[in-house]
Amino acid sequence: MQRMAVDDLTPDMPPIRTPWIIDHLMDLGPSEAGAMGPVPISWASIDHWQRCSGHDLPPWTTRLLRRLSVDFVAETVRAREPDCPPPWTATSSLNRDEVSRKVTNAFRALMISKEPNP
Repeated sequence: MQRMAVDDLTPDMPPIRTPWIIDHLMDLGPSEAGAMGPVPISWASIDHWQRCSGHDLPPWTTRLLRRLSVDFVAETVRAREPDCPPPWTATSSLNRDEVSRKVTNAFRALMISKEPNP
C-alpha cells in the first residue's frame, strides 16, 4: 500500500451495495484485541455497542456484522502472504493449477531454448 501511495495508484475495490452496514462495522470495530492478535468481535460487544449507540438492529444485521468481523480477521491473516489475491476476485484451485502449469511450461521452454545445441 505504501508503494501504491508513492506511485499515486488506487487499488481496485469491490462495489459496496450497502454502505451503512460497513459504516456500522467500522463504528463497532471490525475486530477486537485477543491474546494472540486480532479476534472477531464478540456477541457481547455487538450488544454493548447497540445499547451505547442507540441502535436496535434486527437479528439478521447483527449476524451479518459478526460474520463480516470473522471474515475480516480471517482475511487479515491470509493477507500476510505476499501472493494473496484480493478477497473479491474469483479464484479456484482449478484456475490456480492451470496457471501454475502454464508458468512451469513457460520456464521449461525457456530453459530448453537456453541449452547449447550439439
